[in-house]
Amino acid sequence: MANWERKLEIEELLAREAHLLDERRFKEWLEWLTDDVEYVMPLREYVQGDVAPAGHPIIRDDRTMIEVRLAKDETGYSHSELPESMTCHVVSNVVVDDIEGSNEVLVRSTFLVRQARKLRDEAWWAGRRLDRLRPVDGTWKLARREVHLDATILPRGISIFF
Repeated sequence: MANWERKLEIEELLAREAHLLDERRFKEWLEWLTDDVEYVMPLREYVQGDVAPAGHPIIRDDRTMIEVRLAKDETGYSHSELPESMTCHVVSNVVVDDIEGSNEVLVRSTFLVRQARKLRDEAWWAGRRLDRLRPVDGTWKLARREVHLDATILPRGISIFF
């Protein structure tokens, strides 16, 4: 497969993922994750110079934790998701690079997500993602996602996936 064909395939996959998340089809979304998936959102600090990241990440989930988060939302007792968020994901600027010595690829993208609750409470999230995709049984699966929000002050707790 040519690199441009692979890029188109991965862009299509990311667009379909956005629709799954926006339509709250999380069980189908879980099928797209590897068993050893890692979903990370580092705490960001804007300072001068090359310094280590501050503290613990905002989110550091493995597959089990992602499943727990989704199960909690399904109970109806998740205060951060009452009522359920309506989201609209836009993913753009997709760049696909080989990872030397691996069958995985590194996918860089930018995103904009609108999250609305109660039809009057909304937040806009913009940022970048670093995804590692791995071929499993003939299809790409998400092995790792690192989300970098372009915000240092968060307007609320984060209950959605980017």
